[in-house]
Amino acid sequence: MGWGPQEGVGSALEHGGSSRGSFATKHVGAEGEVDTLICQSHTISIQASSYNNNQRSYCTDHTLKRYLRARKFDVGKAFNMLTATLAWRKEFDVESISMLKVRANGETGKVVVRGADREGRPILFLRPGQENSKDDHDGNLKHLVYELERAMACMDEEHGVGKMLVVLDLQHYNMSNAPPMKTSRATLHILQDHYPERLAKFLIIDAPWLWQGFFTIIKPFIDKDTVTKLIFVNGKTAEAKREVLAKSLELNRLPKSIYGDMDDSVTMFRLCLMDLTLTCSEEGEEKFRKEIIMQRAAIR
Repeated sequence: MGWGPQEGVGSALEHGGSSRGSFATKHVGAEGEVDTLICQSHTISIQASSYNNNQRSYCTDHTLKRYLRARKFDVGKAFNMLTATLAWRKEFDVESISMLKVRANGETGKVVVRGADREGRPILFLRPGQENSKDDHDGNLKHLVYELERAMACMDEEHGVGKMLVVLDLQHYNMSNAPPMKTSRATLHILQDHYPERLAKFLIIDAPWLWQGFFTIIKPFIDKDTVTKLIFVNGKTAEAKREVLAKSLELNRLPKSIYGDMDDSVTMFRLCLMDLTLTCSEEGEEKFRKEIIMQRAAIR
């Protein structure tokens, strides 16, 4: 799943450069200086021969801005973070991951992109209670990355939609379906280091005491800015929870099992099966993306 290159970092990747030192030491103190930095993208000296077209296409002006924000506009740190992501995407072979490769992991709907929130951002649902391949570490990570890439494909950064809403449904979460710590740490690493500045909000529904204990263990490894985006939906009544959820998304985007208005006959499981059938082709993937775009247009 790729996007066309834009001017900026992409052109630097194509032409290389010889000013690595100046890039690595310059510090951008304010967002207003970012555009000036982008115009001087020749200072990024990554040899184009090391990367394929998809990797170069990944490095747009919007990407550079995200990595700069993630590293507090320290250009040297942003450069290191970006090159680490490019190396990871190549090693993980992100561009080759297809629904056919992750279908077995995704058939229960435990991780799925579905609909848009009130700001037109794609919604990523995480439902560990639907776990079906707990011990498939590599397969689960590939499935996660596949869905993250789908969410990115549904964004519109030219019009200010460059983030996603994540909904973590912890109903039915227990020891039998809780992911191994190895997988949880790897998931956190992928999200924070290779998809920076993609999170708008993270809604956590019905967190049980077991998950809260897990969260206490892993919280020190979560970026402080990310922690501020976590919203726990644990009201005493269903209506109180609906009130919190409704601030971020229309309740008809949620099934009744997680306090929404979606008809019981149109469950997340059935929607996931529809996606599995639909997106096993490029034509189906494009249809899925357009559906999100139409939802965003309706919101606006």
